[in-house]
Amino acid sequence: MGFPNIPGVVYDGVLHTGDLLDFGPQFDDGILTILPPEVSTPYKVYVPKTDSDGNDIAGIHTPDVAVPLATYTGWALRAEGDPLTADGCDASGQRLPFEATKTARLAAGDPRLSLQERYKDHATYVGLVTDAARRLQGERLLLRQDADAYIAAAEAAAVP
Repeated sequence: MGFPNIPGVVYDGVLHTGDLLDFGPQFDDGILTILPPEVSTPYKVYVPKTDSDGNDIAGIHTPDVAVPLATYTGWALRAEGDPLTADGCDASGQRLPFEATKTARLAAGDPRLSLQERYKDHATYVGLVTDAARRLQGERLLLRQDADAYIAAAEAAAVP
């Protein structure tokens, strides 16, 4: 739903939707009447719409997402046959960093803006993170010490 074509990230459309195992009508009583169980995939897959960076539009945006240094997903693709997942997709998430400069972004063919294009200077980046953190704190969605930690991390970051 709007996910950008990020170099090195190839999604083939294969999803694991969860398997429903039917062991029979008495399963809740501990009695298995269908062995092996009938396997079906009854769950629909819903994915959130993303912005041009590939970050989800819906939801509460932590400062990491409100003032991003990367694309953050709630899923991660893995190679077919990876022992961690049999279906090529895992729900552990991933971080796909933005290029540092416009030149590097263009050379890589990345459609997402670079850090240099997003943030005029370090103070701009820190100010945006501070605003995002304090806004969430004011809405009682972030503790003060967590807001302070986001701000300290922004101050220590080499951005841009």
